[in-house]
Amino acid sequence: MAPLGLDKASTVLMVLAFGLAPMDKLGVAVLGISDVFFFIAIGLAFPRLLRSRLPLPPSFVLAAIAFVTIVLLSCVSAGNGSVYYYAARVIFTLVILPIMVVWWAPNRVILVRMLVAFAAGTGFSVLYGLPKIGAYRNYGLTQHPNVLGYTAMLTMALVPFLFLSLTPKWRWWICGGALGGAGVGILTSGSRAALVVALFLIVLVPAVERSVPLALTVITAGAVVVAYVGERAQPAAGQGQDALTRLLGGGDVSGSDQARKEGLSQTWHLALTHPWLGTGFELTEFLGHNVYVQIAASIGFIGLAIFAWLLISMVTPLLVISNVNSRLVYPALVFIVAGPVSPQLTDRYIGILMGVALIGVNSVRAQRQAEAAYELAEPARLLRLNR
Repeated sequence: MAPLGLDKASTVLMVLAFGLAPMDKLGVAVLGISDVFFFIAIGLAFPRLLRSRLPLPPSFVLAAIAFVTIVLLSCVSAGNGSVYYYAARVIFTLVILPIMVVWWAPNRVILVRMLVAFAAGTGFSVLYGLPKIGAYRNYGLTQHPNVLGYTAMLTMALVPFLFLSLTPKWRWWICGGALGGAGVGILTSGSRAALVVALFLIVLVPAVERSVPLALTVITAGAVVVAYVGERAQPAAGQGQDALTRLLGGGDVSGSDQARKEGLSQTWHLALTHPWLGTGFELTEFLGHNVYVQIAASIGFIGLAIFAWLLISMVTPLLVISNVNSRLVYPALVFIVAGPVSPQLTDRYIGILMGVALIGVNSVRAQRQAEAAYELAEPARLLRLNR
């Protein structure tokens, strides 16, 4: 009974870890409560994990090895001890954390609970911050309103999988609530990047899914959110800090735009000055508000190509097959699309959902292998039946 009890406790803690992941304000320094629950969950499951395989897509394994290698070479080349700190955080977020999620190996039911918990955590963070907005932006339970916007758009990316996985009894309530909460979070956070990526998802997902019910869910939730923003924006037309007002040039965007331009120009100059191995991961490189330019400045253009390879290895199922498991890669797609307009590279909410994307890659790969094996065996079976 002891191993069973440990496994159940591990499951509860992992669900809590996903639920708390969007709230990066809950913790001390870089260690969040979500991290504590996550590592305890891994520890409790360790007896089971030692007996299990660690299935990883070959393309991801090769890309991860190449990425870690180029990051370490960049650190050595930089010759500055401080670069190892940010380098370790980047490797942990993009390589180690996803591998740990895959290794923990949740089944379908538990995985759905984990993702619903993430959506619920985002919604709670959004609601917590609403009364505190005043004339500014919604922080929720995050360190920065852009983080709230980022977690909200990741929540939107979970809806296609949840929509296909939940029973009809819960599908509309949970998916509609997740979309509505995420929409309110994006708009009240004032994050223009999150709004642009959300609009991209609203166009892309119904087209890819070809699902009328899903399209209706997106449109309905969007209409509710737009009505909310329209009502909210009227009293302060020239001073609004919601994402739509800021995207259209209102609010405090002039200072923000100037800071972004200066940061991007500085980071791009570093990338051009150190094209081979970059300058290592320093705080300066994270001011570019462009993940790809930051990577180029930190580990060079070869490192940027490897980084792109690593990301592509996480989204290929959406391009080659259409089933519920391929929908798990949408969060990785969001990270790719948001890259040019956001600096996030070291956040737990990104790492754990990258792990979810890898689970999707593994599931699709296993299904395709099973289908190939069946196609090979079918002629022999028919031959035996005809004898």
